[in-house]
Amino acid sequence: MKYLMYRIIISLFCILLIQNHFVAIERAFGKDKTIKPARLASPDPFLKPENTGKESDHISEADILFTIDEADKEPDEDVVQKTATEKTKKNKSTLTHKSVSEYLKKGKKFEARNELSDLYFRETDNKKKNEIKNTLDELNEVLVFSRTPSPDAVFYEVKPGDSLVKIAKKFDTSYEFIMRVNKKSRTLIKVGERLKILKGELSLLVDKSDYTLTILLNGHFIKQYPIGIGKSNKTPVGVFVVDNKLVNPTWYSPEGVYKYGHPENVLGTRWIGFEDRNDLYGYGIHGTADPDSIGKDMSNGCIRMKNEDVEELFDFVKAKTRVVMQE
Repeated sequence: MKYLMYRIIISLFCILLIQNHFVAIERAFGKDKTIKPARLASPDPFLKPENTGKESDHISEADILFTIDEADKEPDEDVVQKTATEKTKKNKSTLTHKSVSEYLKKGKKFEARNELSDLYFRETDNKKKNEIKNTLDELNEVLVFSRTPSPDAVFYEVKPGDSLVKIAKKFDTSYEFIMRVNKKSRTLIKVGERLKILKGELSLLVDKSDYTLTILLNGHFIKQYPIGIGKSNKTPVGVFVVDNKLVNPTWYSPEGVYKYGHPENVLGTRWIGFEDRNDLYGYGIHGTADPDSIGKDMSNGCIRMKNEDVEELFDFVKAKTRVVMQE
């Protein structure tokens, strides 16, 4: 019994000793506190997640990237449309150039020419347009202005009794154009001779903005010439039709009648007249004795060309050829 009492007293003494030890630690280091978790990022996607380490849940203006009102605001429609259009044009241009390269690698000049023609009329950069034009000229020199077969043309074998005039009428073209394509200096043809004849609609596009006249075949670029136009915006716009063609034309001016060769005659060596349309009459395409007027606004409203250019164009067009005049 006595021994048990001693054990109890010793145990109590040990408990008191341990308790005093923890009190000393608490006094030295402070009470044990539960650490609160850092503030979680707000689920609101319009707020900047930032752990400030503070217990406060207050969000300052500096925490806000942009307001919900700003996020809900729709972008300007014109800006969106312009961006989409520019992206579409860029992508389409890239695809077109890529397809042209593929066509050229495979020797498909006809397909490459048609793609480049479309690209030329969409391009706005003058330097790029000029590069495209140079390639178009090279392709058309083979496809159109040579005896190389192409989808633009058919070959006709001359038969007994044929003449260039009859053949031209059969194919609804001009005999001069047949001569140009086949590089004939005379109208003489032989039985069995094969002539290359272009097929499809030939039309003209006059662009006042860059002083050019472009020959189109089935809507595709064939050849282009520099021109001069009317002063004070006298050259009209719209669709016209060729009515008559004259070699060494006489000029019936408001001041008088001047035959070809007269110093006052401004029509040059060729005249391609348009059908009168409402109050628009007397318009056409002609040569000029003043080549410096090309690329300028100096005429009374007609289209001016260098004599050598209008002589070539004269052979290409015929009555009823459509002429589109645009700003």
